[in-house]
Parts: sequence; C-alpha cells; structure tokens
Amino acid sequence: MTRTVVVGGGLSGLTAAWALRRANAEVVLLEASARAGGVVRSEIRGGCLLELGPNTVRPSAELWSLVAELGLADQVLLADPRAPRYIDYAGVLHALPSGPAALVRSRLLSASGKVRLLSEPFRRSSGPPDESVRDFVRRRLGKEAADRLVEPFVAGIFAGSAARLEAASAFPRLVAWERTKGSIVLGAIASRRSAPSAPRPPRGLLSFREGLETLPRALGRSLGDAFRPGREARSLEPRPGGGWIVGAADGPVEADRVILAAPAAAAARLVAALSPGAARALEAIPHPPLAVLHLSWPESARLRPLDGFGHLVCPSPDRRILGAVWSSSLFPGRAPAGRILLTVFLGGARDPEVLSLTDAALASLAARDLAAQGLLRGDPELVLATRWERSIPQYEIGHAGRIAVLEDAEARFPGLRFAGNYRGGISVADVVASGLRAAARQ
Repeated sequence: MTRTVVVGGGLSGLTAAWALRRANAEVVLLEASARAGGVVRSEIRGGCLLELGPNTVRPSAELWSLVAELGLADQVLLADPRAPRYIDYAGVLHALPSGPAALVRSRLLSASGKVRLLSEPFRRSSGPPDESVRDFVRRRLGKEAADRLVEPFVAGIFAGSAARLEAASAFPRLVAWERTKGSIVLGAIASRRSAPSAPRPPRGLLSFREGLETLPRALGRSLGDAFRPGREARSLEPRPGGGWIVGAADGPVEADRVILAAPAAAAARLVAALSPGAARALEAIPHPPLAVLHLSWPESARLRPLDGFGHLVCPSPDRRILGAVWSSSLFPGRAPAGRILLTVFLGGARDPEVLSLTDAALASLAARDLAAQGLLRGDPELVLATRWERSIPQYEIGHAGRIAVLEDAEARFPGLRFAGNYRGGISVADVVASGLRAAARQ
C-alpha cells in the first residue's frame, strides 16, 4: 500500500507530492498526460519562447523557497517592478497609477472619481456575504474605479466578469481588511506592519530563462519514479478496512490517503459515486473559453515604445481583445532580434463565442485592436494560437458554498483532500500554496 496517491500532475499536485517526498513520506503521483505541469506550458516556435498558459508569477515566500530548494534560482528572470501597466479606456492607453501622486495626475479617472476613491478609509459600510466584486468595489471605491480599474483587471486575470465573481472568494484579503479594519486601505497598512520580519521574496514578476514550465519540469524530475505520467486515474473508492483504491489505467493503486489535484471536472468524475454533492459542486464551477494568440511583428511595425508589462481593456463595443502581455519587452530572449512578440487574450466570460472564429479571424481582430490602440501597425505573423475550451475557474457567486461542500466531503471521508486552482486562488503562487496545504494536512 502506498501512503499517499496524488491525482493530477499540475502545479498543485506536483507541489503536494514534492512536499510529501521531502518529508520522507511514500507518495505516487498519477498524471493522465505524458508531461508535468498541467496548464503551465512553455514552447519555442519560430525562435520565440511562448507561454501557452500563465505568463508570469508574482513570487510569494513559499514559491521563492520552492524555487531555491529546486536549485532554480540561477535560472530566474525578474521583470522590472517599475514596468508600467496600461488600461485601454475610451480608446486611450492610460498608465495604471502606481501611487497617490500618480493617481492625481492620471486621466483614467475623473476628479470626482479620484476623490471618491481616496475617501475610502472614511467610509463605513458593509455588504452581504455573497457580494460581487463589482458591488464591493463600487461600494468601497466608487463606480469609476470599479468600471475602469477592476473590471479590466478581472477580465485580464480571471478572464471573468466582476459582476459575477464573489468578492470574498476571489479577493478574500480585501474583504477581510474591510471586516477587520473597516477599510481596504487601513487593512493593507495594518497587514504590512504586522508582516513577519523574515526575508521577503524579490520584487517583480518572475519567470525563467526557458519559460515558466521550468518549475513543473524540475518538480517532476525531483519525484523520480514517484511521478507516473500516462497513468490516468479512472475511479476512486474506499478500501475495505480503511484507505483508498485508485483505479488507474494499468491497474489499481491502494493508498492510505488521496489528494485530488486534477482539474475540477476530472475530480468530479472521480468522486461522483462517493460524494454526489461534491461532484455537483465541482461541476458547477464555470470555466469560460479562452484564446491565447502569440503574434509577432518586425520592429518597424511599432507605433510607440512598448515599455511596460502590457495592457488590459475596459469593456467597449470597439474592442474584442481582453488585453495583451508585451512579452518581448518584459523578459529578454522571448523573440528573435528585430522582432516584437505579444501574447494576446480573447474570449473569457466577456466573449464566450470567440472560439468559433478561425485562427486567422482571431489574429485579424487582435491586429485591428492593437492598431487602434496606437501600438502596432500591419498584419502580424501568427506564431501560435492556443484554444482553451475550459480556461480559468471562476469564483462566481456561491463559490464559498461550493468549497464548503468539498470541505464537508473531506470531513466525511478521512484521507481525502481536494487541491487546485479552483480553491484558494488561481495564480501560480496560489496553486503552489494549495498543494503545500494539501500535503500538510495528510
């Protein structure tokens, strides 16, 4: 009998298995595909280094410690933390304000919108437990901040809608600050003052010379023969006398404990007979479609300096793209000399029909929007188009209740744990933390 079986070789499963193996626990990781990493995928096409899933990560203390322990610190690339981010509002690119002084100078918000935002610490109000992100931000910061700052941010990060996301699930720290300190600003200040004095991770967005997939590749290698690609978990049932039997493609695997780190839909299939309620909760988590385009132009096509991280787009009938990462400006080595590489996103909750379009039509839409934004002119080379039928899990209204159902299933079935990007945050750092929590609870 294996002590722990981890199902799913994405970052949460890999991190959980790594933590258990580091603690000298017996562990096996079953992954249906032939590779480690899940949606974290880096490829080289036409001399360009492409990120098909996440593009960057903001390093947490946990993630930075993992990078160091895997011996990857010398491969790290850090983007300039001062690199500006832009928002396309009303046809103009506005630099996202980086502080109060920049906010005062910015034309992204009106004078009344700035006053409303800056008055947040003096407003005493509260909302319902299932308040949406849009309603929460409107109540705390005002309508302009919600529409011009948070809505494009939600579309760019979640590929979602601020009107549908549950504030307490999608941005739990902001809601907690309001509940404990009566203000987002005051809560942030208090949190910073009470932060431990331990060494902090470096500032700036992180990647690696060979792309983000460097991290899951290293985790997979560290597991040795405990990582078993090409072995799909097909069933899960309690073992008579205690423990679990995981039905795999080449035979059953018995275990004391099981960590389900597979995507929500796959986890739902595995627990359907065991816990129909948990299966329904997992199936109810929306995952909108998303198209990721990697587009390249010659340097001569540039209409303005691409001197930042990228830009996000406020909802507008004149724009189809959600935003773009200015990949070749963010990290060195992303495109050949003399070429520009952008990673452009379309679809999400804002435009779910986008995957019905051809690759050429998607590239044409992206080129049109980028030209209208004054960034690049001319037709790009389509290096790669990646279509995610089910992209980022949406923490929509009722998400806290769905997670409570999973917690109830964990309580009723000792030794069963759920981990993944549908629980505790969607970022790379959040997913790493999810895996570490699952391992620690074994």
